[in-house]
Amino acid sequence: MRMVYSLNDLNWRFARLESPDTALPGDSSPEWQPVCLPHVWNKEDASQAGCCVYTASFGMDQHQLERLHFIEFEAVAGVCRVALNGQLLGEHRGGYSTFRFQMDEALAEGNNTLTVWADNTRYSDINPLTGDFDNYGGIYRSVKMIETGEDHFDLLYYGTCGLILDASADGTVTVSPHIVGGEGAVVRYTILDGERIAASQEGPALPEQTARLQVEHPRLWDGQADPHCYTFRAELEKNSQVCDAVELTFGFRSISISAQEGFALNGRHLRLNGVAKHQDWEGAGCAPTNAQLDQDMAIIRELGANAVRLSHYQHPQYFYDLCDREGLVVWAEIPMLAMPDGNDGILENAKSQLTELVLQNRHHPSICFWGIQNEIAMMGESLEMYDKVAQLNALVKQLDPSRLTTAANLYCVKNNSQLNFIPDCIGYNLYYGWYYGEMTDYAGFVEKFRQDNPGVALGFSEYGVDCNLAYHSATPKRKDYTEEYQALYHETVYPQMLAEPAVWGSFVWNLFDFGSSIRDEGGTKGRNCKGLVTWDRKTKKDAFYYYKAMWAKEPFVYLAGRRFAKRSGEVTEIKVYSNCPEVQLTVNGQPLPPQQGQAVFRFAVSLDAPTLEIKVEASGCADSITIQHVDQPEPSYIYVDPNPEIDVKNWFTMQQSEEDLFPEGRFSIMNPIGEILDNPRAYALLEEALPAIAHDERSRKYRSMGLIRAINRMPQKPDEAFLQELNRKFNEIPKETQEAQP
Repeated sequence: MRMVYSLNDLNWRFARLESPDTALPGDSSPEWQPVCLPHVWNKEDASQAGCCVYTASFGMDQHQLERLHFIEFEAVAGVCRVALNGQLLGEHRGGYSTFRFQMDEALAEGNNTLTVWADNTRYSDINPLTGDFDNYGGIYRSVKMIETGEDHFDLLYYGTCGLILDASADGTVTVSPHIVGGEGAVVRYTILDGERIAASQEGPALPEQTARLQVEHPRLWDGQADPHCYTFRAELEKNSQVCDAVELTFGFRSISISAQEGFALNGRHLRLNGVAKHQDWEGAGCAPTNAQLDQDMAIIRELGANAVRLSHYQHPQYFYDLCDREGLVVWAEIPMLAMPDGNDGILENAKSQLTELVLQNRHHPSICFWGIQNEIAMMGESLEMYDKVAQLNALVKQLDPSRLTTAANLYCVKNNSQLNFIPDCIGYNLYYGWYYGEMTDYAGFVEKFRQDNPGVALGFSEYGVDCNLAYHSATPKRKDYTEEYQALYHETVYPQMLAEPAVWGSFVWNLFDFGSSIRDEGGTKGRNCKGLVTWDRKTKKDAFYYYKAMWAKEPFVYLAGRRFAKRSGEVTEIKVYSNCPEVQLTVNGQPLPPQQGQAVFRFAVSLDAPTLEIKVEASGCADSITIQHVDQPEPSYIYVDPNPEIDVKNWFTMQQSEEDLFPEGRFSIMNPIGEILDNPRAYALLEEALPAIAHDERSRKYRSMGLIRAINRMPQKPDEAFLQELNRKFNEIPKETQEAQP
């Protein structure tokens, strides 16, 4: 039988290297540090990248050497090379999937030494090339040694267990086994529904012979309504003894999607109310424990979401298992975040990571969407890009025709872009009301997209705003980073997405704050603060409770603004989130008239006492907060931007209308940099007026960024007169004839 040994607790040692080719430190060198696996070496400063090395030793007796041995890594950041007793076992390029190497040619009786190089350098042929999330390093998931006999299910088949399952809603299960050896052996398949045998079959153990089993009257995996799963067990038997066995959990269900009717599970429409999440935790980096992943799931369960986008890479197998059990619909994806022309290596690596993602996870009934790219048009689009994305889409359909393909486009992708027509459905990452536009622009976007693309199934893959819990305002506005603006944003935006029934789903960006060493904004360094919950999972922001009021079934009531404790003025708004139809507010023991409504309840409360004890009750639930009346707005609640943005509309739109200043069909300082770079006349004007932006490689990289946003990043910004004249000159350039910039 197969034996599995954890290698996490070996006497692992760790050292940094100057390069992958650097010689290892001597055995007694102080550069070696004792560590336990899983291990993240740069979790305190994820801006660090480079090669590191791990070593450990283990014993092997002569009896064990009579069997076969494989080393399994559930994930190693970046490029991983593994040697045993000085002999290279193999290399894996990609930091998120399971992989294995056979050990037997290098194994010896007695002591054996493992050496593992883990390199999280950003290489030009390994995904992701970039990303607004931390680039962690190390052996950050578990390591195991698997011992088998000569006859076994193939452990080297793309990191799978050697079985590929396909289950249909009619109860048909197709199994594609990958068997090593097997001559004279029998393979036995059993489908278990709990302890009950639902179907079984046996026959000769041929290496890749497909088999079909039938479960009568299958109980469907029906999302949160009934996340029922079965167990598929495969056994290899030879000479009346079981020599290898593997198990997979799976479920029966059907999925479909259309532009007119949205997503359907088992033939019934299901609006996907989702959140997105990264795998990292504050203090743990990219190596959360199973207990921490359980806590993540508990928070999703409390929120009431029915879907999750596990971005932007393959997540721990344990969390996909949790999604199966909890009935969450999952969008799983690869880290394809940039696809520059001429880089065939990055495409081949994407295909490799996509193959591993799909084959290692095909059995999960929760996974309904395979994501093939995210925001790759940030540097512009091309025919080559369309062809490569089509190749990824075709690969998924070859590997798993039963699921839907999807992709996440950013706002600069026009409605008629080919990127919208390659996968089965599309999501947009839109940040109206934060990076551009107004909070109310989502409805118009949906209307125009549906008008232009009536056959494309549209969803929202990202939307959100940053929030620093230290900042508060009674009159929240864009880029003030207040908790109140984040709440107002979601209250305003989400109903616009719900208004169009055919929008197949939306995923809040993000459920949790997450590490991003490239960020320094809103008074917070090293993290993206768009989460509904803080990075340490200790604090649920007010906006969390808005979605709980919209999605959760268990009655609750919540008073927003508890961190907005000091308030000035004569009257303040007290906001309540609840999924109850009526709420009752009491201020210093005096009840206010009850309010009826849905999700959001607002009360005007007089600040007529130094301290106000506020209590709310609804359907047997209660919550309370205390606020103080102060004479002046609390200075610590106000974010002071050290490099404030230019608000063009406030600067000089009072003299002219927006239509005159930024005419359709003409250039202006509001256009994306990519459009300006692609037009010779506009580029020449930019080069003359703002050479630092015209020549800055970052401006070329972030082609979707608006010119005015790039100007806002300049340490010394131009004055109003300069910008007015520059805008006037841009207005003289028509957009109709745009030639490619050489």
